[in-house]
Amino acid sequence: MINLKKLHGSLIFLALVCIGFMFAELINHRFWLSDLEVYFKAAQRISKGMNLYRYVEDGHYVFKYSPTSAIYFIPLTILNFDIAKIVYWLLLTFLIVVGFRNCIKLLQPSLINDENKKQYNWVVIGAFFSLAIHFLRELHLGQVNYLLFFIYLSAASDYLNKKKYYPYLIAISLFLKPFALIFIPYLLLKKEFKGVALIAVSVIALAIVPLFFYGSIDSTLQQYVAWLNELKIELSHKQGLLQNSNHTIFSVVARYTPLQLVVASTSVAKVYQIILLALLGLFVYSFIQLQQKATIETDRKLLISLDFAMLISLIPLLAFTSENAFIYTMFLVFAIVVYFNRMFLPEKIVAVFGLLFIGGNFAEIIGKKFSQTLDEISLISVGAIILLFLIYRLRKRGVFYSEIKK
Repeated sequence: MINLKKLHGSLIFLALVCIGFMFAELINHRFWLSDLEVYFKAAQRISKGMNLYRYVEDGHYVFKYSPTSAIYFIPLTILNFDIAKIVYWLLLTFLIVVGFRNCIKLLQPSLINDENKKQYNWVVIGAFFSLAIHFLRELHLGQVNYLLFFIYLSAASDYLNKKKYYPYLIAISLFLKPFALIFIPYLLLKKEFKGVALIAVSVIALAIVPLFFYGSIDSTLQQYVAWLNELKIELSHKQGLLQNSNHTIFSVVARYTPLQLVVASTSVAKVYQIILLALLGLFVYSFIQLQQKATIETDRKLLISLDFAMLISLIPLLAFTSENAFIYTMFLVFAIVVYFNRMFLPEKIVAVFGLLFIGGNFAEIIGKKFSQTLDEISLISVGAIILLFLIYRLRKRGVFYSEIKK
């Protein structure tokens, strides 16, 4: 539990920003949380055993997640939706503050001590400026990306502390979005076969839960078929490999290199994506193997934290989605900011550009037209890629070992 008496001023500032933003949204009549409304309606419908998908009156805001995920939001339906929005906003605010604290705790626990309060506050402020646009947008829309990130962060903490709950956390997250599948190869590489088996069993158990609301296997299966149809429709809307605002690493590498001249063909594009995915797999494997034989327990935990930071940050680069998903770079951002003082000057310059690319696209500050241009060229993806290569370099030269002072 967090001791409020010892809560650092920077975290209080963070909470006040989030709450202040809520009041600003209320005053400006922009307190919408449109995505939360989708989950809220789905929760109401499944609690009554109703169909979840393809309601004409929902318009653009259709429910496209699994039937099980609708159950997660049932507790909110005991409230009026206007009250539920406030509750969810405050919940996300709490998780954002705890998430900031936990990132530091996982990466450099010594900063939690009172004697390091100044450095701790500087780390929070530094990360804040790179991440603010992402968690403020998350609050405005009432999305689940940060909720999922917090689950991933909790799973990482549970895993490195050798507890037994991480498989259940991963299984729960999969029904909202399947991004946590990225952890499965890592767990297999670490020979966590029991953990992977528990994830599979938990997924099966959670998949059955909607049966209690629909009362029959046929009705439940109809909902899963409808969900798969939603996924099919969603995938059909995905942009082409060379189109603007496609933030995947496959698109960015193609658009920024001469490869754009040869990947126009569908068959060539598929081969290119397979090759790039294989190269990315080698990068991940190499990263995990670097400095693996840590002799100090704190170093071992830090290296595992970095593994998870790297894996989570790959999610928006692999799954076609909007810039909203780059909240998943949060753990990576903290890894850069926490160890910024141990970098050489050229590394610091590269880090600043990476952080700026990830969090600097504030349309309200730079203008909507320029903001749209930055989004179209996927500068946010470039920032994530920069930080990934930087963290690789830092790990390779031993920056993250406790005995390294610079």
